[in-house]
Amino acid sequence: MSSAPVRPRRLLAAVAVGATLAALAVAPSATAAVPTAEPKPEVDGVSELNVLTFNVWHGGTQIDDGAREIADVLLETDADVTFLPEQGDSPRQVAALLGYDHVIATDTGIVSRYPILETSTVDRWWTKAVLDVNGTEVVAYGGHLEYRWYATYLPRGYGGAVQGDWPDGWDTWDKLPGGPVTDVDAILEANRQSGRPATAAALVEDIAAERAAGRIAVVGGDFNEPSVQDWTEETADLQDHNGLVIPWQSTQILLDGGLVDAFREVHPDPVANPGVTWPSDNPLFPTTDLTWAPEVDERDRIDYVFVTPDERVSIDDAAVVGPQSTIVRNERVDDDSADEILTPDAVWPSDHKAVLASFSVCDDGCAPAVPAWDASAVYTAGDEISYEGSTWRAAWWTRGQEPGAAYGPWQQIVERDGVARWTPSRIFEAGSVAVHDGQAYEAKWWTRNEKPGTPWGPWKAQG
Repeated sequence: MSSAPVRPRRLLAAVAVGATLAALAVAPSATAAVPTAEPKPEVDGVSELNVLTFNVWHGGTQIDDGAREIADVLLETDADVTFLPEQGDSPRQVAALLGYDHVIATDTGIVSRYPILETSTVDRWWTKAVLDVNGTEVVAYGGHLEYRWYATYLPRGYGGAVQGDWPDGWDTWDKLPGGPVTDVDAILEANRQSGRPATAAALVEDIAAERAAGRIAVVGGDFNEPSVQDWTEETADLQDHNGLVIPWQSTQILLDGGLVDAFREVHPDPVANPGVTWPSDNPLFPTTDLTWAPEVDERDRIDYVFVTPDERVSIDDAAVVGPQSTIVRNERVDDDSADEILTPDAVWPSDHKAVLASFSVCDDGCAPAVPAWDASAVYTAGDEISYEGSTWRAAWWTRGQEPGAAYGPWQQIVERDGVARWTPSRIFEAGSVAVHDGQAYEAKWWTRNEKPGTPWGPWKAQG
């Protein structure tokens, strides 16, 4: 668990952008500049920092007016800092459309509403920019790591373009003649040879120096590698993991280096909230353009936002952004997880989903809204605590019972703008209203751990 305070979640949704959208509508080209945007002002010493990781699929060139659609996504998500893997010329074009600052380096651009003070690179995979967030210096690192040696395909029975002295088929993207690979040591060695763990280590070293200098760091990008927090005992039989638990090295190195995965901090359960970012559906393209392993379930979370724990930063929320559906075995499939996926009105330009993380940067430190869970403490009904990035409320007397069980004493409480979001562990009485996947539902009777949307369940859709 990180030492980064967790504050009440704020809505990550569309913002009022009429004036800016009007400017885009009359712009004669994707590179026509608009006036420089003003940074968001501090409010009582607190600055809002929304960070978006958004692989834009060959710089947005797969669709018409790609830069304009990317800019619309940034506006609709209210992103302050955006990492753009597979950048092309999109950072310059998008920054010109919005009046933002930007940097182009490596294969990941950075577009920022806050001023960029310095730029450089780390290793050859990370673009680095120092941002002025209303007087607090935040170092942003964006990366698009090696896509070959895609070792997560091996346990699914596909080659991942694994180069070197390996069995037949590993160096292709085709089905393996020998079927799924279940040797975890071999999978990890192939992954190590990608260079991704080594560049993660180089990143951690650079971040350590920046933290010593008093700076906050945020990291985002397409790692082309799953998370150690996602391939666990609990997920071993899901998404064609084929019973394997794999400690993927790159995310482990970042976690060991003290960084916090914002999405997994807010959503600690990889079963309920897998946070899949690859592959994404895109209705403009046939499924054959969106899958590289068409006969298996290749879904993974490979796009991330990390932050360094610091008393000046709180993690307020994190969500997946993009179409509601994904691709499984070459078929379009609606997401059936507890993930709340934010879907912009803009034409989606990518074959990935994006990740949006919302932070507060506090001049005098961000105090937790509720105390952290204490295993030795006694709690009675109504008491609230923070645990692994979420707020939990006791349903009855409890002591030493860890939050997380769907039918345990703790209810996960998620409310945005005063409206409850459905969570499996929360108790809803008859007449209660909750939102799930953007739809409001009213409980017909007492319910817990019954997802809205089923035809004969306890929930009635509103509107």
